[in-house]
This record gives sequence, C-alpha cells and structure tokens, in this order.
Amino acid sequence: MKILLINKFYYLKGGSEKHFFELKNVLEENGHEVIVFSVQNKNNIELGKKEYFISELKMSLGNFLNGFKLFYNPQAVGKLENIILNNQIDIAHIHNISHHFSPAILKTLKKHKIPIVMTVHDYKLICPNYKLFNDNGVCEKCQGGNFYQCTLNKCVKNSYLGSLVMTLEAYWAKWKKYYDYIDVFIAPSRFVQTKLAVNGFNKSKIKYLPNFLKRSEIKKDIDEIEDENYILFFGRLSREKGLDTLIKALAKIENQEVKLKIAGEGDELEKLKKIAQEIDINERVEFMGYKSKQALEKIIKKSKFVVTPSIWYENAPYSILESYLYKKAVIGSEIGGIKELVVNGKTGLTFEAGNDVDLAKKIDVLLSNADKTKLMGENGFEMVNNNLDEKNYYNKLISLYERLIKIDIDKK
Repeated sequence: MKILLINKFYYLKGGSEKHFFELKNVLEENGHEVIVFSVQNKNNIELGKKEYFISELKMSLGNFLNGFKLFYNPQAVGKLENIILNNQIDIAHIHNISHHFSPAILKTLKKHKIPIVMTVHDYKLICPNYKLFNDNGVCEKCQGGNFYQCTLNKCVKNSYLGSLVMTLEAYWAKWKKYYDYIDVFIAPSRFVQTKLAVNGFNKSKIKYLPNFLKRSEIKKDIDEIEDENYILFFGRLSREKGLDTLIKALAKIENQEVKLKIAGEGDELEKLKKIAQEIDINERVEFMGYKSKQALEKIIKKSKFVVTPSIWYENAPYSILESYLYKKAVIGSEIGGIKELVVNGKTGLTFEAGNDVDLAKKIDVLLSNADKTKLMGENGFEMVNNNLDEKNYYNKLISLYERLIKIDIDKK
C-alpha cells in the first residue's frame, strides 16, 4: 500500500509529531511505502528520498500577503498535484495542516479520488485558535460554527487582527466545505469524538482510535530503580498546562520535604518562578528546562509519580502514557481526555482542574501510601502494554484503510 502522510511539522514539536513519526515507522515496518508531505524548517529531522516540502509560511504585519495563503496556498496545491501524478497514492492520512498547507489541499486529494483520513490532534476544526481555551480559560463560544466569537474575545494572541484572520479562515473552510472531503476523522479520545459530533460533524465518519506507544519503548528493567524524593511534571510551560495550580498545591501538602521537578520550556517560566518565590517554596521547585529523551527517561524513572495539572481540554497527552511506561502513577486534572487515561483509583488519581487544594489532597494520598502508588503505576503499565501498543493500533488502522480503498475502488 502506498500511503501519503501529511503534517506541517517534520520535527518533534509535540505529541502530534511524536504520533506522526511513530505511525510512519510502524507503517514502513509492516511493508507499506510511505510518502511524506510537509513544510521546510531548519529543525526538520534527517531526510530520506520520499519527502516533499513546501516553504514555511510566516505570518507578520510586515508580510501580510502571506495571510491569503491561509485560505488557499497555491504552492501546496501545486506540489500536491505533482506528488499525486508521480506516485500512485492509495490513501492520504493527514494530521495538522492548517495555515501552512491550507485546507484547499483536501479538494485536490478528492479530485484525484484519493481516500482521506484525518487524525484530529487538536480542536482546529471547531475552534479558530485550536484550543477551546483563551485568556479567560476554557471557551466554547464558537460551538456550532459561531466563529465570530473568536474575534470578539481576541482568542488568538489576544489580538483583534490575528483573531479576525483566523475567524475568516474558519468561515472560509466552512463555506467551501473543505472538511466534507474527509472520509474518516480519527479521534484519539472519546472527548474529541464527542466534541466533533456536537459541532455538526457526521458521527458515522468519526472513529475512536486511541494513540499508541511502540512495544519496543515499553520498559522491562525499571523495577530495580529507587524513587527519589520528588514529584514530576514534564511538558510545555504554557498557561493551559495549569502549572500554577501544581506549584500552589506543593505549598499545601503535608510532607514539606518533597520537591517538584518541572522539565520543559515555555513562555510561562518567569511567571511560574515568581509564584514559587512569592509563596516561599522556590527552593523546593526545580525548573530543569528542556531535556533530551534519554535525560527525561532518567528523570521519570526516579520520580515518585507524575502530575498532569492541565486546565484546558487535553486530547490524549503522551506524557501520561510515557509515565505509565515507567510504572509511574499519574495525578491528572479531571478535564478533557485526561480522565480517560487516568483511571481514578486504578492508574492514578484525578482532581478538579484548577483546584490546588484538591490537588494537594491527592498528592498527600499518593505520598502517604507507597504500595498503593506503586500498584497504580503497574496498572498503568499493563494498560499500555496490553491495549495501547502499535500492533493493536496498526491492525485497526489498516482495516480502516482497506475499507476506504475498497469503497473508493467500487465507486470508480
């Protein structure tokens, strides 16, 4: 099978790209030919011979003409035409395409009668700023296609102009019915599946298929590692991640000897440092910055457990699955797709998003019962090992591919 994978980033920017690259590897390991269509960037990983790229689209007031390419990118459409004409593509699997490619490429794929699958990694289809979240917190005012709310609430970078451009783009895609060309939407969480359906997407087109981790990543040699006296957060340091809640909770727990390590980068760093200093726990909070995969593995292994304190609708965060790889229990906020991965009382504990008092109580529970915490981590490991490995994912995905290709052949 010849599969076209499309994603705007070809480097490990976040969980979406982790999934993209692991999917590419799994498909190739099973004998399929994978062709990649992406965007030029200095951070791109080492290239092979089956990648095609368009120029990076940079938006600024000084380069306003690029804004028109959000609606229709002629380079992306032209390059895609060449890819299709020079390769007998069986199916296209798209991931994140907004802005750099423009959704106009969907019409090109359908013109050539190529089945289209889209993995929905964020909320761009129903929210112009991707997140269902703005400076005031969770926001669903655009529900049902009321995208003008994005402009009224300055949801994109707190800017009327930026929000207006994204609002117009959303209305343009809706008017052109670009997303109607997609045959199947893959939802990595039940939460996303429901949100798409509530916002008018055809329920029969939305398939739930949770993310996977490759079995080769599942660790077998972790039982001998002793925990050190810290809890851990790893990920992006941005407002929606709820790290202020976690830092405030640390000040309220009974065991004042326990430390918090925060691994990652982001624009909230200085604000978070200031919070820790103001409540006089800065000596117990270590901001570790960016860590390589190998370094992060060691940090996770030695933690007591991991906390995911997000205050937005996380889809299916890899940080939780990766914690389970090392048999670490997870405390997660009860919001979005997190509560699907953190099974309360079995693989970890959940707390009310944004509630530092509730979070402090849950941290105390795990700190005071090492045996229970260890069992939760083991349960998380088994969940990944038995249900969320690449074999299960591949079998379900390839079955979906084959069904769509057969339907397409029958139509021809």
